[in-house]
Amino acid sequence: MKVKSGFLMYLFIFLGLILGACLVMVCIMMFIPGTSIFGLEWMSNNTNYTLTTYEGDFKEISNYDTVIINSISKDPKGNLIENGYFDIEIKKGYRDATNSNLVVSNKFYGLVKTSEKTDFNISINELNVDGKNHLEINIEQVNTWLANTSSCLAVLTIPAEQNISGVNFIINTKSGYIDFGGNVGRDNEPVNLNVKSLTANSESGVILVKEYTTSPDFVDFSTKSGNILFSAKSFSSQTMSVKTESGNITLPNTLIDTTSLTVGTNTGTVTGGDVNGSLMLDTQIGIVRLGNIYGNLNGTEKIDGTNIEVSSINGELLIPSANDLILKANNVVGNININSNKAVINIGKDKTGIKSSAVINAKNGSINLFVEADNNSIINLTTESASVKAIFDTFNANRNITTQNGKIEVVINQNASLDLITETHSETNLSWEEEKINNEVCLRLIRGENIYNSSILKLKSNSGRIDVTRDVQVSFN
Repeated sequence: MKVKSGFLMYLFIFLGLILGACLVMVCIMMFIPGTSIFGLEWMSNNTNYTLTTYEGDFKEISNYDTVIINSISKDPKGNLIENGYFDIEIKKGYRDATNSNLVVSNKFYGLVKTSEKTDFNISINELNVDGKNHLEINIEQVNTWLANTSSCLAVLTIPAEQNISGVNFIINTKSGYIDFGGNVGRDNEPVNLNVKSLTANSESGVILVKEYTTSPDFVDFSTKSGNILFSAKSFSSQTMSVKTESGNITLPNTLIDTTSLTVGTNTGTVTGGDVNGSLMLDTQIGIVRLGNIYGNLNGTEKIDGTNIEVSSINGELLIPSANDLILKANNVVGNININSNKAVINIGKDKTGIKSSAVINAKNGSINLFVEADNNSIINLTTESASVKAIFDTFNANRNITTQNGKIEVVINQNASLDLITETHSETNLSWEEEKINNEVCLRLIRGENIYNSSILKLKSNSGRIDVTRDVQVSFN
């Protein structure tokens, strides 16, 4: 114990000497600017730069087709390394503002590598691209090694009365946040940021769209680990693509009005309200919680553990190739086509559910669904070992349920008329018959009050049990 205590004492003394030496070196670098120790220098800055149309730094924003703001990092030779750490805001000013202005706050302190040290710079380029005027603003940061850069900010403010509805905005940064938003005037009147399109790319920064913001043509947001947030209750754009690898996506909690919305995430959570348009899910091990989808819902082959919950789908539900899927919907109006290695599917609520045809293939998991009374379409459910429960309000078309080893449970409205064919090496249980049926193939002609129209229900399981129930009132539960 004495040896151990002595060793720890000397270790603490040694570490203290190292820490003290580091503090001394940092103090020397701080008080003697330009001093390099072990290839490191201390740098700090607290400067604001203002560029305005009044001074002729650039034209009014409405004169451009596209405005690009890049937060970038270059090496000492001027070669682009990557996007930078600046936060970037685009907003409307008050009603009495007359000129656009860009205010850049370059505030940081910390260590830089002497061999990679660069100077801060703002470059403004007016470009002609395919006959259209582009404004490119490059904010070239200092190449910090270990520094606090949280106060580095660039804000582009546009006069409230200036019409920029024909302007596209493209913003690129690395760790900084990107903020699009209108403003509230001095008399609490809304000052809208109405633009043609919004494009934003950030690795770890947040992308935020505030209220009083519109982008009729398109929205294209992308991050790696940053969150994407729409704080407005509703938003409208022709096409939208919102993707993050590990961040969360918060869509408007009331409505997104769009022709096409693509949402992508690997491990994040997607939440929001209704979507008035088609929805494409390019998600992996994520969670999707949305309201009513007034269009098609499509899923890519990337789906692998995605947990999807929507109120209703007023179009088609198409997930042609998934590995692991969890899906819950109150009802689906259009055709359903799902193929998944593993699936837990629940479609129905009370007396609503599937209104059109459904073709579902799942090797493992469970399938629970309700087929509405006026559905005259074919229903085909195929599994290997997944359990299946299907509730049919009436019976107006052929339905097939096939599984290798899973259990099949079917509930039929008492008034339905159909031909029932069951096939299993296990047992078949018909609720209206006292004894269980042990024959491999069973045929029953079920005749209720509804007119018989030659519809057939075929249930087949290799080793799973088959249960069929007739009930006066059926509903999904």
